Amino acid sequence: MVKGKEASSILRAKTVLESTAKMGDYFYNVGESDFAAGFQFLKEMESSAGTFFLSSNLVMTESGQLAFNDHVILERNGLKIGVFGITSSISDGIKEVVVKDFITVAKEKINKLRPQVDVLVMLLNSTREESDKAIKDFAGIDYIFSSREASRTRPDRIQKADEPKRYCFGIQGKYIGLFDVKIAEKNKPIHDVTSAMMTVKIFEDRLNNLQKKNPNKPLEEVYRNNPNVLNMVQRFKTGVTQSKKELKDATNTSFYSLIALNGTVPSEKSLLKLVDQTLDRCSELDKEGARTLP
Repeated sequence: MVKGKEASSILRAKTVLESTAKMGDYFYNVGESDFAAGFQFLKEMESSAGTFFLSSNLVMTESGQLAFNDHVILERNGLKIGVFGITSSISDGIKEVVVKDFITVAKEKINKLRPQVDVLVMLLNSTREESDKAIKDFAGIDYIFSSREASRTRPDRIQKADEPKRYCFGIQGKYIGLFDVKIAEKNKPIHDVTSAMMTVKIFEDRLNNLQKKNPNKPLEEVYRNNPNVLNMVQRFKTGVTQSKKELKDATNTSFYSLIALNGTVPSEKSLLKLVDQTLDRCSELDKEGARTLP
């Protein structure tokens, strides 16, 4: 909260929360930065806007009861998807709630939810260092979507087969992560095939470009006097073969796309109008706030 801009910040937040509440199942993991306007603001948004807040390890200071819903189980196309929220810390200035140890609670949620669902997702608000140190404790989770990180996970990043698949989409809302998940056998692990699929496409495109020099002859013959290109051709063909084998061997697959929310994305007109009106009002509130500053 910037001094003199508190009113506009709250209006922006309310507009975001009220708008996303209309978009269907849109869940927020309550994290460190979400208490900028105070605990009561979040509870007000939860009741008035119908916002879905999740947190498995934030409890009320006096009663010890959960401050928010701790998890949700969604059903999609015959699959049960469990989602729970965890934060590693919040500001000391928030007195209404306390944070239970995030690793301990995460392990409890894994033990409870894993037998009930086909896909298990943890929304994690922590530093990258905290996440890295605790990753072995998160065995049993399929996906970890992280906040409190400025970086974005690139689609070509290779996810480790023996760990949960981890993703972060940045902190400014400029990108959306899209996951195409295919489950053939529910009791088998999900393999991230993003890198393999990208490798096949990129290498086949390059081989096709090389083939344009002479479409009627094998590449090895076309470039027989160019050893550097021949080595490249062999590397591309080997990469395609290995990646296609990886795709064939994967029973359950996950493909990750990072979609930029730039000017090429068409806006929903009524929502765009609301955003423009809100920004205009925020400018007015900032001017009013500036006049109150010493």
